[in-house]
Amino acid sequence: MRVRVALTCIASLVLFACGPSARGGAKGPGAEHPTAKATPVGEDEFAGAVHDLLTSENGSRQRAGLLAGVEARQMSRAAARFRSHRGQRGLVAVTGGLYLVKTGELSPGLLGPSGKEAVRAAVRELATRGDEGRARALYEILARISTPAEQADVKTHLAALEQWTKDTIATGGPVAQAGALANVTVTRHLLEPSDVSREEAAARTTDWIDKALQLRATYRVKRLPPAREEAGEALRALGTGATVLAAIFLRDADAKGALDAIDKAQARELARPELLKALEQAADKPEAARWLEVVHVLRPPPSHDREEEETVSDQDLVRAASFASAIEAYRLDPTLPEAAGAVAAALEELGMAEASPAVLVDTVKAHPEPRVLSGALAITMHAMAGEVEADDPDAARRAFKAAQPVLEVADQKPAKLSPTAARVRAMMGEIELREGRLDEARTLLLAAAKAEKTGAVFLSLARIDWHDGKIPQALDHLREALAAEDTAHDPALRGEILLTTSDVARAGGDIASARTPLEGALRELAKARSTPDGEGRARVERLLSRALDRFGAALPAQRALERALDAAPRDKRQGAATIGQLVGRAFVRGDLPAARDGLSRGIAADLENDDLVYYALWVRLLERQLKAKADGTSDRIFAGSVDSGRWIGKIAQFGAGQLKAEELLAAAKTPSQKTEALFYSAMDRRVAGDAKGADATLRQVVAAGGVDLMESAIAREILTAPKPDAFGPLPSGLSLP
Repeated sequence: MRVRVALTCIASLVLFACGPSARGGAKGPGAEHPTAKATPVGEDEFAGAVHDLLTSENGSRQRAGLLAGVEARQMSRAAARFRSHRGQRGLVAVTGGLYLVKTGELSPGLLGPSGKEAVRAAVRELATRGDEGRARALYEILARISTPAEQADVKTHLAALEQWTKDTIATGGPVAQAGALANVTVTRHLLEPSDVSREEAAARTTDWIDKALQLRATYRVKRLPPAREEAGEALRALGTGATVLAAIFLRDADAKGALDAIDKAQARELARPELLKALEQAADKPEAARWLEVVHVLRPPPSHDREEEETVSDQDLVRAASFASAIEAYRLDPTLPEAAGAVAAALEELGMAEASPAVLVDTVKAHPEPRVLSGALAITMHAMAGEVEADDPDAARRAFKAAQPVLEVADQKPAKLSPTAARVRAMMGEIELREGRLDEARTLLLAAAKAEKTGAVFLSLARIDWHDGKIPQALDHLREALAAEDTAHDPALRGEILLTTSDVARAGGDIASARTPLEGALRELAKARSTPDGEGRARVERLLSRALDRFGAALPAQRALERALDAAPRDKRQGAATIGQLVGRAFVRGDLPAARDGLSRGIAADLENDDLVYYALWVRLLERQLKAKADGTSDRIFAGSVDSGRWIGKIAQFGAGQLKAEELLAAAKTPSQKTEALFYSAMDRRVAGDAKGADATLRQVVAAGGVDLMESAIAREILTAPKPDAFGPLPSGLSLP
């Protein structure tokens, strides 16, 4: 990633162990769903509204109002993601929203004012994948919410899809054709929760099972082996057909409907006994623990044979059925740890990560054991990290806000937890630091340090103090960072602390004091190069390169970066950090060939385009500064992002010459964006020959909030980099390849 921030200790997403049994019952999905005015749901209310929706009574007016409010907000988000050219993220948001809707609830106005835009964009995304089942589902939804004039176009697409499906399956045998039709109708029902789609999916799946049974009966009599494709499809139907049929109804948490469908298809002999037992128990007495057992039997332990038999549509349907069954268990008893954990995990997968912590509150209050609390904190951190990775820090903030009741409970037992509440706060502090919100970051990091002393937190606090010109306080925090227990086990962290100590001392005017920690960093990092961990070795080599550059050892510094690339060749995060340092270093030195070489390596490593846009911009600025002819590489990278509605689109437009520096400044909204815009404004001035104006603007960059941005580090290097001989010769006895 472009920034230094490390989102620490993201624990594996796990389901909690079972808690006490359930209470209450549920209305069947066929109950009348009253119409109700949508409950207004803003961004800040979304997590709580999802919690209330999941615990509301099936078929109640409360559920109807909450569902409409949640769907409207979710579709608004999906539409925004599509507009920002985040197609996969938009599709996940549409899918997640529709998974919350039960059969019979999909009224014309349910999806809110952005529903039509979101669904149309999702259809376009699916069209590129050849997913006719989901595409048909969304076209059917569009037909419900479109005007009469728009419906003609929708019906044309539906007719084309139907013909395409017929043409596609026409060449297969009876079982293969039935299986293909079952796949299409099952995937349709995933996104279109209507009586028509459910009945068609059940009918096609039943026909698929029936044809497989006929093929088996024929083979037993005649002993003539069928065609390989027919045999394979029959085996899939006999192995998974009953589960698929059950899952069609379990998408609505309808255990009785699932049993009736299996009986109607005469498929009891094909169903796993444990599935039948779980369905019978849930239908007889719908308690939370019994619905959790349905979740368990739907998703048995992984099996290579089962994976061979299941299609992607089968797997997606079972996931949706598991989610609905877990929601029913959660509705019946939101204090049950496993139900809450299962729902929280699924919400994150379905584009509603910020609601994950909210559904954990009831269970941690009822079961404040370390096991349950640790799981809730891990899920919270995972949700926050996912939103940051998706470039949505506001959603990470909302997830953190939703987790406040969890953190309050966790504060009472910090020593027994892993991760702790302090680490969640530290993570949010790092996110705020990355976003340039220094006051918020300081508050969170100080709270984390008070509860748990870690080197990474003290280092971040030192960087904030340094930015604020508080040199003694920064050095105090760095001493605390060196003394922290985690620093002793992380040579890269220790090396970064020592390097920062040297830089802070130099900023305070004490070059002599700055050499000691710099030399210490160089020696310790050189020794740490032998670490077997590729990620750790890459970090060490990058820091070693920085230390060598401080001593003016340019060639050894370059070789260290080469080794960093070799250390973790398949780790894109480490690759992006190393390429960023390569290109940034060349930018500071005015070395256009090296900058172009670094950019080419980034392209070869298939780095994210968001990272490449920045590196391409540095190359472009160097080309302009040196009056060199552009080689076209940067323009090709910019072209992939100029239409994005996100900030990266503005950066690409500036690089491509479509946006002036003052327009980039005007478009910046967050402190980090403003820091970046100032930096590129300064570089624009430098290219124009205004060295004095450029330096003045670079000083604004250093004083701005983007402490963790590479642009801020580059600005500081340009303004205050020491002379190559400032620290004297390399320490004696240092051995480097």
